[in-house]
Amino acid sequence: MKDEMTKWERVMAAVNGEPVDRAPLSFFGHNHVVERSTDTLVKHLLYQNSTFDWDFMKIQLPNTYYGEAWGCKYQWDPASSPQKGWLTVEGSIKKREDLYNVKELNPRKGILGEQLKVTKLLKSFLEEEVPRMHTIFTPLTVIKRLTGTELRTSSEVTLTRQLMEEAPNAMHNALRAVSNTLAEYAREAIRSGADGIFMTTTVWSLDAISEEDYKIFGIPYDLPIYEAAIDEGARLNILHLCRDNIMLDLLSDYPVEIISYDAKEPHNPPLTEALAKTDKAIWGGLNHKTTLLNGPLDAIYDDVNEVLNDTNARRIILGPGCSVPPQTPAGNLQAVRDAINTWHK
Repeated sequence: MKDEMTKWERVMAAVNGEPVDRAPLSFFGHNHVVERSTDTLVKHLLYQNSTFDWDFMKIQLPNTYYGEAWGCKYQWDPASSPQKGWLTVEGSIKKREDLYNVKELNPRKGILGEQLKVTKLLKSFLEEEVPRMHTIFTPLTVIKRLTGTELRTSSEVTLTRQLMEEAPNAMHNALRAVSNTLAEYAREAIRSGADGIFMTTTVWSLDAISEEDYKIFGIPYDLPIYEAAIDEGARLNILHLCRDNIMLDLLSDYPVEIISYDAKEPHNPPLTEALAKTDKAIWGGLNHKTTLLNGPLDAIYDDVNEVLNDTNARRIILGPGCSVPPQTPAGNLQAVRDAINTWHK
């Protein structure tokens, strides 16, 4: 092992279960204000990268971009949107017939093309120094967003679940159109300078869908997106299993190098159990809802030490279980880096 690794060397050593000079680290979280503009978003991501010295970058994009692409309408509320993001005015799927209006899109145009510009600009500034993953949402997550809800709770899946049961053919047609679009979009993201994709299941945990139904409505539409990215040359792909009660057993064989999930949720496996169930590296371990948000610094140090002691700093990338709240103090995030630097076996 080198005394000091490059970011690529450190991350790939973690992926391969090899010793690292220090545990890799990366955060992700929304800043809804800067996400309103491509230029301000790029500047913000570069600022965060230089401030916290990430080992790789999840290219954080507006969580409504794919909804807008397929016809959802949003508005910006100066009072609440800085914390909550764009507010949904109207979804584009209200009944089964609307599923047939979900068509394949040109990934280089419109709002999709705007997100590709973010990755192109980051590549021009960062070159090969920092691995970069472009954010993509699973097709079933896209369909759920198109029904007009905010994707904050599992109870919001009611209409989507109803359409699966009552109009499965129409649902498959819509999912196929989204999957085909996002597969080409993934190719364009790699061509634009991403080193891989970060794909998230968002609301679709076992609290919202059964494994059997995800085998029907999820997996066949997720995998072509990864396959397209890999075919285009992606080197580092991530699967984010969102929320509580994740489908780790079902999805851990996805063609990715890293799995991201919230190990602090009560019905999710602890890190040691997850590492025993998969040969992937795990990204997470830190409590973004309480400790990272509120501190104190001693508690953050304790969290970092617990993760590194439990895993012996093998196949682990320190980070949040999900998106870091916008109001998280920068000093709390910096404390994670400081704790990593002072940890010893």
